[in-house]
Parts: sequence; structure tokens; C-alpha cells
Amino acid sequence: MIGTAAGGGFPQWNCACPNCQSVRNGEDGLKPLMQSSLAISVNGEDWYLINAGPDVNRQILSFSELHAGPGIREIPLAGVILTDAELDHTIGLLCLREGSSLTIYGTDTVYRNLNRAFPVFPMLENYCSWEWQTLAPNAPLQIGNQADGLVTIETIPVSSKPPLYASSQSEIGDVWEVGLLLHNEQTGKCLAYFPTIESFTPEIEASLQKADVVMVDGTFWSAGELVQLGATSRNAHDMGHLPVGGASGIAEKLRSLPAERKILIHINNSNPILRKGSMERKTLDKLGIEVAYDGLELEV
Repeated sequence: MIGTAAGGGFPQWNCACPNCQSVRNGEDGLKPLMQSSLAISVNGEDWYLINAGPDVNRQILSFSELHAGPGIREIPLAGVILTDAELDHTIGLLCLREGSSLTIYGTDTVYRNLNRAFPVFPMLENYCSWEWQTLAPNAPLQIGNQADGLVTIETIPVSSKPPLYASSQSEIGDVWEVGLLLHNEQTGKCLAYFPTIESFTPEIEASLQKADVVMVDGTFWSAGELVQLGATSRNAHDMGHLPVGGASGIAEKLRSLPAERKILIHINNSNPILRKGSMERKTLDKLGIEVAYDGLELEV
């Protein structure tokens, strides 16, 4: 199983955080990152995109394996796997309306939401063909085929926090956000993909222990970094993200995992780990934790 990732980041060009200012001024070698996403394939021909944000067209253009052809309006994208119904993970479905037929994977809660609160599916029906496959905890699902190789997807509940735009439609017991364990049945290795971690539940911890490579939530270094900038009144916990730093942060949890590679994804533009010389980045380097970047490629 091979994959290419976009590191994450939310370009806010009116933002006053030091990272955005450095990007605007051309300092520190910083570049604006595209939205967090991952493309995976077993055979190098049929690709599955994990989450589809507003940058999806740019991401496809930046990766030659996903370029169009040979047919008209055809790209080698077999499906899109959704970890939640947030705008930054689903709005790109509308940008894929001119492509070939897709299989879209997600939880029942996400399916319901994309038919009602954010009616992507009713809109897509007028432009392209697609089919739905449900992801559910305790119900592994396979993608690919026996000839080229199979990937088994395990779905791990992460949070019951709905997107802000769907708060009024949330029901008790809804699983809004999930993480994924992707098992390569050819190599026996496993990739954990968790763009959001609200807290380390026993199930999440057990899942990360299984993985040879972990790609996890690196949105914020500290809980109050956006509040301190005056960008919002909500801290990281309010947004459903556990900070990377601190005694009980994500970095401390990652240091004890047996995984061969530990990679932070979904990184907000305010996070100081984007600066290679920062104290926070040096802390991660000592712990053997990587910071994802656009175009990162790996094989599992």
C-alpha cells in the first residue's frame, strides 16, 4: 500500500499568526499547506482519497498518478473515504462531480448529513454517478481486489461532536468523527489515520498500538493558541482537538508507541511546529515525530 499526503493547514490570509506573516513576507522557507488529505493505492493504478477538501483539484494536479485520462473526464480515482462531515473534508466532493463514477465511504451519520444539512449527494445526482458504502465500528470493510491486493479498513469512533453547521441535527449516540486503520493484506502492515483526536479512548489507544505507521491530529500545539491570537473564543478542546504539546498532549502519547513512523497531520497555520527551527519542532525531532508536508510519500 502506497500513499501520498497533504500535510494539512488552513490558509487564512487575514490571519495575524507568525506563520502566516512569514508566508506573506517570504520568510523562513514556509509555504502555505493544502488541506489535510491522503491518497492510497495497492497497485499504483486505482487510488482512494481519504477526505476531499476544497483543495482537491490542486492536490490532484500536484500528483501525476491522479492526472486525467485515458478517457474523457476520467481520473484513476476509485473512491473517497470520509472520516467525518466537516466542510474541510467533504466540500471537495462537489469538485469531483465531473470525474468518473466514484464509491464514497463513510458512517451512517455522515451519509445522513450529506443528504440533509449539507446536501452534497442530492446535488451530485445531477452531475455524476456514485455509490455509497457504509463504514461502521466492528465491521471491517475491504477495498481493492484479490488480484492486485486488498486493504482492510477498520473504523474507530473518535467523537460525537457534529460540524457547527449541523449542530441542530445531531442525535444522541451519533458517531460524527472516526479514525481509520488501513491493513495491507499483502504485507501484513497497518497504517493508522486519525486527523482528529478529541481524547485518547481505550479503543483509540489500542488501535494506535497495532499500527506500523501512525498519522494523527497535529492541529494545535497548545489549547489556547488561537484564543491568544484573538482569532476565536474557542480553544482546541472546544474544537474537538487534543493539543500536541503539554504533559498529556499527543506528542507524549506518541513517544511510547511502537510504530516505525509517527507523523503529525492536519496542522493549523498557527501551529509553531511548521517552523523548522522552532523549540516545538525541535521537541518533536527529539521524540522521533515527523511533521507532514504536501507531497509526503510512504509505503506500508
